[in-house]
Amino acid sequence: MRVNLDIQSLRSFLKVAELGSFTRAAQALSLTQPAISQQIRRLEDLLGVALFARDNRQVLLTLEGERLTGYAQQIVCINDNVGDLFDVSRTQESVTLGIPEYFSKQILQRVIPVMALELPSVRIVVKVARSMLLKEAFNEGQIDIGLMIDELPNVVGTPLHSLSLMWLGGERAVAPSEGQEVSLVLFKAPCVFRSLAIRRLEESGIRWRCVYESEDLMSLRSAVQAGIGVTLLPSFAQAQSLSSLEALAHLPALPGFGVELKQRAGWGPGYKPQLLAIIEAAWREEYGAV
Repeated sequence: MRVNLDIQSLRSFLKVAELGSFTRAAQALSLTQPAISQQIRRLEDLLGVALFARDNRQVLLTLEGERLTGYAQQIVCINDNVGDLFDVSRTQESVTLGIPEYFSKQILQRVIPVMALELPSVRIVVKVARSMLLKEAFNEGQIDIGLMIDELPNVVGTPLHSLSLMWLGGERAVAPSEGQEVSLVLFKAPCVFRSLAIRRLEESGIRWRCVYESEDLMSLRSAVQAGIGVTLLPSFAQAQSLSSLEALAHLPALPGFGVELKQRAGWGPGYKPQLLAIIEAAWREEYGAV
């Protein structure tokens, strides 16, 4: 059987085996416990075996887990030796930035050239995705720093920006009258704004149906511009040919959201303060203060 093993999953496996605890392994690797659990589960699914026997007091290797241990140590060691061979750690550091599509173009076109000038030895890896997918990746330790969107009560500390949401339709869009079914244009699940739109309509007793689903912002806007339905987006995602419907009757009120600059636990490179300053400056230049 040919398999492609993930190095980080093997590191997590070895650390759980060493410490006998998913929680202690997560702390040692600066990851969350759910992230460690998910990595081990994926490894078990890939190999088709259980690697650990779990009870309320301890985590023990199964026979298959014991067989994997030696190979895992060799694979991780070879991987690390390759990095040393090319002096990767000393020649270039890497940071993974997560950012929603709504403002990725505007922010990245400011951040990338400044980083190239001020932090030339840092390689930036960008993950552009919907907010809930970014949150999952962040919790799994795949993102070092991210511009995350969430409802204000869930934002820790002062948000980078307070965010208003809008019901949007095409240029000639008319909000549905009372009792009329609402045609929705939505992102495919999982999506925080999709869930919110459906929940608020349900809570308001307004009938709805999804007439179009999209994976990306451009095609979603195109569908709304064509007049087939309405959608729910942050205010700065509004484009030409889209009209706000929030002032018209019968569409439910929307909660406040915030943009938060989140950092992975345990992530603390020497360039961190400078990178945070670059991202915050880019945001202020594009969107202003909170």
